[in-house]
Amino acid sequence: MLLLDGFYGEGGGQILRSALSLSLLTGKAFRLENIRARRPRPGLRPQHLTCVKAAAKLSKAEVEGATRGSLSLFFKPRGLQSGAFTFDIGTAGAVGLLFQSLYLPLAAAGGGRLILKGGTHVPYSPCFHYLAEVFWPLVSRLGLSGSLELRRYGFYPAGGGEMWAEVAPLKKLEGLDIPPPFKPPRTYILSVVSSQLPDHIRRRQAQRAESLLKERGLSLEIRLEKAESLSPGTVLGVWGSDPPRQAGAFALGARGKPAERVAEEAVWPYLEIMAQGASVDEHLADQILLPAALAQGRTRFLTPRISRHLLTNAWVIKQFLPEVQIEIRGQEGEPGEVQIHGTAAF
Repeated sequence: MLLLDGFYGEGGGQILRSALSLSLLTGKAFRLENIRARRPRPGLRPQHLTCVKAAAKLSKAEVEGATRGSLSLFFKPRGLQSGAFTFDIGTAGAVGLLFQSLYLPLAAAGGGRLILKGGTHVPYSPCFHYLAEVFWPLVSRLGLSGSLELRRYGFYPAGGGEMWAEVAPLKKLEGLDIPPPFKPPRTYILSVVSSQLPDHIRRRQAQRAESLLKERGLSLEIRLEKAESLSPGTVLGVWGSDPPRQAGAFALGARGKPAERVAEEAVWPYLEIMAQGASVDEHLADQILLPAALAQGRTRFLTPRISRHLLTNAWVIKQFLPEVQIEIRGQEGEPGEVQIHGTAAF
């Protein structure tokens, strides 16, 4: 049994989510102490509890400590099963994070369907459109396949959103060389407001993003959407594809935040990717570590910023897969190169 300290690194929920995925994939039991120790409200919150219960259902696992606020968890998987699963967080907890905990184990089990209910566009998590337009296209190049569908928007605080994921059986994962620089032939802008809010907000978000990106000479395609949701909300996203390179950035509206600022919070990080000569965005850098660690051969990419999430995820992977080589060249908070030599587990 592996012993993990949730105080390590970024000290948040990512340690739990990565540990659950790796436990299911390797069959190794673990005990996690000091869960989310660096967060204002430590311990398991509804979103994290759903991840634990969902992982347990996929594997008929033995679990101890799966209660709200718990600082300690024991998890022992008993194999994997494919099929169709529905999981409801019950709050605006992020379905994107739940999906990222489950997609690889489900693929390894033989594939299936996930119906996930909760927050689809909420703070501090990959929103649905990031998963669909940035994350999934890149992991598909590693060997994953399937489709993602947004059935209903879920903004904070009510949530109530729903996404569907069809995950195909995993046949083989292969490492991917992602050389810089990221220079997409076209950049996509998505501006969305919920039906409770006036249309001028989505226009202003899009116009500010368009102005900033045109200043850099980028070719653009703009899409405006009106969303039905329980809570009012807005989102502005920008992304591009320059295979095998992929990158994007999203920002959410909030009470009192001007529409123009929402656009800027997405556009500036997106432009920084190109300014730093990177090949993926900062968040994608840590999210592709796990599939790359299970792939045959080397995966290499440049990130515009070495985040604590990236360093923490690398640490968790090494606990379960000590044979994997993960080399991160650079200092935290600065641009860097990442190389992963996987286990060829699939």
